[in-house]
Amino acid sequence: MKQFVLTLIAVLIGGFLALLGYDRFIVQPREAAATKAEAAAKAQTAPANPQVDLGRARAEAQQVADEVEASVQRSVDGARQTMDAQAKLMDRRALIAEAASRATMFRVSLTEYYQSNGRWPRDADEAGLPAPTEMRGGAVREIRLGEQGVVTVKMDERFPEGSAIVLRPAANAASGMVDWTCEVKGDELKQSLPRCKG
Repeated sequence: MKQFVLTLIAVLIGGFLALLGYDRFIVQPREAAATKAEAAAKAQTAPANPQVDLGRARAEAQQVADEVEASVQRSVDGARQTMDAQAKLMDRRALIAEAASRATMFRVSLTEYYQSNGRWPRDADEAGLPAPTEMRGGAVREIRLGEQGVVTVKMDERFPEGSAIVLRPAANAASGMVDWTCEVKGDELKQSLPRCKG
């Protein structure tokens, strides 16, 4: 057994020394030669004394800076135009919503009048509503009360000619209930009030 242990130790030491010698005399010289060859190849391809044209470099840098600045300005201008268009659209939709709310006031008063009297009023004064021109404001030019309780809200010059919101009542004489339908005239109103028929 003692003999076996000594032999094993001798084999291990011999293997270690063989690996150490292989690394020292074979691997390291190969790596050093490869590194030298790479350095020589780089030295042959690189110019011996590179010249830098500072004037040209400055001009190219200025051109790049100008292009970046122009690109940023275009982006800012595009964002500003988009925001302005969005703000204008929101303002117009607010005017349309305000006109629809004015029409709602007429609708409520007319519904109450019909339920109390069983008929539609002859005019706004009989229903206790302001005169058509007194309802002017926002984008509303006038609100007219027509036959059978039809309410027409005419928009002012900020909207195309003929733009209007029309509310038509449908009364059930037996129950006294009134259902209202909405109709719009003008493409912009159709987009802003999609629930109304166009």
